[in-house]
Amino acid sequence: MRRRVVVTGLGCVSPVGGTVAESWSSLLAGQSGIDLVTSFDTSAFACKFAGEVKDFRIGDYIPEKDARHMDRFIHLGLAAACQAVADAGLPTGEALDDDLATRIGVNIGSGIGGLPMIEDMHAELVNRGPRRISPFFVPASIINMISGHVSIKYGFKGPNIAVVTACTTGL
Repeated sequence: MRRRVVVTGLGCVSPVGGTVAESWSSLLAGQSGIDLVTSFDTSAFACKFAGEVKDFRIGDYIPEKDARHMDRFIHLGLAAACQAVADAGLPTGEALDDDLATRIGVNIGSGIGGLPMIEDMHAELVNRGPRRISPFFVPASIINMISGHVSIKYGFKGPNIAVVTACTTGL
């Protein structure tokens, strides 16, 4: 039996745009997403510029209350996945029957993720001790939680996969 995989929708959150259309338009116009870093103090670093995603609001995709227990890389991946699901017109919630739900899988890759959360929890451990480590630390910082949150949000019950192969993850 020959099985096919079909890309049905697209989503993108990047330094050049918060959606596929914005990102594509910026790229065609020759715009760069590289700029001075604004998300943290760079005074101790030789390099002061990077490709940051700016003006991003996770509250546009999930409740802020839920987002507090996730690292930023999960926010970005979840937002791109939400866009892709909407672009695909996939049935979700009540419109998604159980048979179809088991046929929709989520496969998301990330080269690395969770570093800000890991750094914060390390500082908390050193400065205040092990009892101050958040119980959300592991689920907030591991790569497979992006696809997990997408599956939970939309009720997808098919294969749930996280690929982590450093810089080659997206190739």
